[in-house]
Order: sequence, then C-alpha cells, then structure tokens
Amino acid sequence: MSNHLPASFRSLYRLYLRTSSASVLHQRQAKKNLAQRWRPIFDAGANVVRELQNKPKDASPAWVQSREEWLKVWNKRLDNTLQLLYTSSQSRGLPHRITRNLGFMVANEKDRALTKLVKLPKWDPQKKTPPTSKELVRMEARRKEEEFHDNASKALDEVMRFAETYGPGLTLGRYTPTIRRVARRTDN
Repeated sequence: MSNHLPASFRSLYRLYLRTSSASVLHQRQAKKNLAQRWRPIFDAGANVVRELQNKPKDASPAWVQSREEWLKVWNKRLDNTLQLLYTSSQSRGLPHRITRNLGFMVANEKDRALTKLVKLPKWDPQKKTPPTSKELVRMEARRKEEEFHDNASKALDEVMRFAETYGPGLTLGRYTPTIRRVARRTDN
C-alpha cells in the first residue's frame, strides 16, 4: 500500500502555491494565509486519492465510481480556482480584491482567536471574591462582542459557500484557526 500521492496531485498543489503567491504579489504573510485557507481542500482531495489507491479488493464499483466522480468535480473546481488566482495575478480588478480579502480574512480570524486566548484570565487559587457589577457588565459586553464576531464569520462562510456553488464552480477554501503554543525560552 503506497502512501505517496501521484505526481499529478503534487504538481497541482505546487502550481496552486505558485499561483496563489503571484496573486498576492509574493507577499510572505498573504502567501501563508492563502496556503492555510486552501490546505483543507487539498487534504480532502488527498484523502480521496489515497482511498482510491488503497481501495479494498472487495470494493463495490459504485463506491469506486462515487470517489472518482467526487475527484472529477474536485479537479474541475480547482481548475476554476487556479484560473481565478491566475487572473488575480495578472490584473488588479475584482479577482485580485477577492484573493487579497481572503488572505485578510485568515489573518483576522487568526488574530481574533489569539486575542481570545490571551484575554483569558489567569487562574488565582486565592481569589474568591465575586465579580463586581462593573466586571459583570464588561464580561457580558465581551461575550456579546464575541458572539457577534462568530455570527458574522459564520454568515460570511455561508455566503462564500453559496458563491462556490453558483456559476462555474470553484473553491474559496476553508479556514479554522489553529494556534500552536510556542515554548518560551528560559535562560538560566
């Protein structure tokens, strides 16, 4: 059983990375943001390719056909996405603004998740006083603001999914912020 993806799949991913880099004028952070946005799409495609490579001997023809059909649609959508990214790299019109804003969305979500993580209060085992009314109001305002941002993000994701299904069919990526903790250096 081979874990290697076909050369055509790896080539498609490298082509995507080069095209997305050109679409944001080779700006380092924007490149990373777009790569993070489309990575789940390529992971899903890689999973289906691996399923087909490692299909069991008793796999039904219907199962194989459904996977091949999914992969065919996936390839068509990525072709259209590459076309959007290429157009974005050549002109500064609507496609360029779309890719630029997708990168901004990733950065904004990452900042929001990090800010939310940093704002968590430190645990103090001695502190037993109940929060004051002013603190309660502040906590409620933070909760409402966070709820507003979550709802806005979900609404924007829904609009993007509608855009993906309308017209020629392309993919605008998915993004769920992941925050990796970095160990702090302790110089003794």
